[in-house]
Amino acid sequence: DIEVYRSEIESFLAGKIHPTQFKGKRVPRGIYEQRTNNTFMMRIRIPAGGITPVQLEKVLELSNKYGNGILHITTRQDIQLHWIKLEDTPDIMLELIEVGLTSKGGGGNTLRNITACYDAGVCDKEIFDVAPYNIALTERLIKDPRSFNLPRKFKIAFSGCGSDCSFATVNDLGFIAAERTINGKKEYGFRVYVAGGLGHKSRVAKLLEDFIPLDEVGNVSEAIMRLFDKHGNRKNKHKARLRFLFEKLGGDEFIKRYREYLKNVKKEGGVKLNIREIKTPSEISDSPVDLSDNRSDGPSEDEIYSRWLLQNVFPQKQEDFFYVKVFLELGHISAEQMKKVAGVVRNYREGTIRATHDQNLVFRWIHKSELKALYDELKSIGINRSGVKTAENITCCAGASTCRPGICLSRGMTNALYDIFKKESEIIQSIGNLEIKISGCPNACGQDPIGQIGLYGVARRIGGRMVPHYMITLGGKVEEGKTALGEKVAMAPSKDMPAIIIKFLTDYKLNGQIGNFYEYIEDRGKKVLKGLLEKYEHITSYEDKKYFTDWEAEEEFTLAGRGPGECGAGVLDMMEVDLKEAKHAINRAEEILNNDGNPADEIYRAISNSCRALLIARGLEASSDIEAFEYFDELFISTGLVKKKFREIMKIAAESNNGNLNEKALIKNFASIKEFTEAVNDLYDSMDDSLQFKSEKGRQEAEDAAVTEVKNGSRLLDLRGVKCPFNYVKAKLQLETMETGSLLQLFLDDGEPIINVPTSLKNDGQEILEMEKEEKGHYRLLVKKNG
Repeated sequence: DIEVYRSEIESFLAGKIHPTQFKGKRVPRGIYEQRTNNTFMMRIRIPAGGITPVQLEKVLELSNKYGNGILHITTRQDIQLHWIKLEDTPDIMLELIEVGLTSKGGGGNTLRNITACYDAGVCDKEIFDVAPYNIALTERLIKDPRSFNLPRKFKIAFSGCGSDCSFATVNDLGFIAAERTINGKKEYGFRVYVAGGLGHKSRVAKLLEDFIPLDEVGNVSEAIMRLFDKHGNRKNKHKARLRFLFEKLGGDEFIKRYREYLKNVKKEGGVKLNIREIKTPSEISDSPVDLSDNRSDGPSEDEIYSRWLLQNVFPQKQEDFFYVKVFLELGHISAEQMKKVAGVVRNYREGTIRATHDQNLVFRWIHKSELKALYDELKSIGINRSGVKTAENITCCAGASTCRPGICLSRGMTNALYDIFKKESEIIQSIGNLEIKISGCPNACGQDPIGQIGLYGVARRIGGRMVPHYMITLGGKVEEGKTALGEKVAMAPSKDMPAIIIKFLTDYKLNGQIGNFYEYIEDRGKKVLKGLLEKYEHITSYEDKKYFTDWEAEEEFTLAGRGPGECGAGVLDMMEVDLKEAKHAINRAEEILNNDGNPADEIYRAISNSCRALLIARGLEASSDIEAFEYFDELFISTGLVKKKFREIMKIAAESNNGNLNEKALIKNFASIKEFTEAVNDLYDSMDDSLQFKSEKGRQEAEDAAVTEVKNGSRLLDLRGVKCPFNYVKAKLQLETMETGSLLQLFLDDGEPIINVPTSLKNDGQEILEMEKEEKGHYRLLVKKNG
């Protein structure tokens, strides 16, 4: 497989394989292009999060040799290499195979790394050790070619008890250890959950099986995989996850079909997993390892060490043994540090270290007499930071620093929170364990929907410019029977978020009962946070320039650069930015009116943003508000998509555009303007995947002067000089008017247009027949319209 991949790279670099086709070959192998063109990330899967010193040493060696010397621990217990070259990836894969590791299934529409509790086998709450089932199922499914050609990514998790440390209740398929007694005999098995997931329209999983025997894990997994493979949506990636299939079929029909597939699997002989129990260190060595020569002569009760014991050390179910969490900021550890960690792992009885879901590492089976020695070794490496049981232990995705779909620099936000938490250490320490999870966009790679405090990056248009913001959610939780997604509260500028968070936590300390965060947010917290957010809604112009850059960024914030294949998503993002801004303006106007103020500015802003939002669906970007009002009237009111009674609002808005607002008319017609913004939102909600509206009886397209008929029957659309994503939208709309099988020739500029547009059209199901660079520096693209 690796040698086949090497030949595919050679063909791609020689121009024999189209970039879109090649993307479909490298991404399922765990190779993602980063934000910077021609740099890549490789994701290495680590089943159950367990990795040995030999494997660690190989991974760090590869990071030094081919990457940037930094390893990253992910929320699915993977390890990532960054800043590697495409042509080096086959050699990296071959070296990984030498130590039993692979990146296969690290990305794309594949079976992703199967996770398990990092404390499986030592947890004092677990029913039994679930790690052997994780490993056996991984070994079974990773050999199945179908696991790498699914409708969308597929995630499985195993948890040892109802605490659900592996998040089985928010995975596509989740197994939670269970037990029952029949005729006085205890039997072990699993409760099975299905159709959960984080990201676009996050969902809590549904209970599929109240109890299955241990030997049914393979059969149930196979049945669900067959159901997903057969009926999952392969045309629209935004509706392809298992949770959307569950909603489409309905719970009863989904379960009915699952039962049919399960019956067939069993008829065929069933799926037998090779379960191998993991030997415990007590079976290997009856006495603690003697590390007295390595112990520090320093005081054993100094404040830093005591805090580390309190916050990073946890008791195992085995008497006198503990597991220790190593706090990694941003989930990062240098290759040099990891080399030393591998050496330390060898000194202790388990001989393995575990990756966690909160991007840290865990040493297990540490005898109480060895804790100080381990601490001293971690201190010498520079990874003895305490704080695992505090709000400092933030989970954070890569965000826009390297990830192409990222909106905000979530790592910069996390560092800003680290800084303010350090200044307010007394508050943070007194609060104790509180989970903050941050994502750079709504895709939830930082697990924000299940954070007690969740943040995800969004963009808002202010004064015609984009400003990085974060939406705050409160109350996320994972526990069997109690799993809940956080409730959206409001958004605020990125640059104000650290101050808002620390003031919110200060109020929690002063007015909440520590440990009862969920009671606090219901009784008081949501109101307090909304009040804080209102105080920070003060950006009115470009004069507040700091707000127009993100944390750790020097250039002004923009959505540009969101990567290949993200054109379609970029269109929706830009539309939603304007619609949210319009709704926000209406809410502010109502508040101002209730306080006998003058809301004319907010009312005008609501009209402007509402009009601009839907123009993108027609491939247009207005250069001024006046132009936006004219376009909206022509494309939406004249065509009957929006009621003609709202034409009066366009007139009032146009009269108010010269700098002197027609305040009297705006305020007098506020109710009608509010109705108008709601009508625009309703129209947006009715938009389908092809950017058409349900209320349309036939799209009334304005004739595009650039569209001509060519002799061979194809059409030609000249998009030179048209920016992303408007070039993609224009091409998409033109294809909508054409019959299946007909041809469209496009002229596109070099750079982002030729990178993004072909990929986005391919994702829509269109076929790219030819792509040639013309002499004048632009490209000619020949597209075949598919059904």
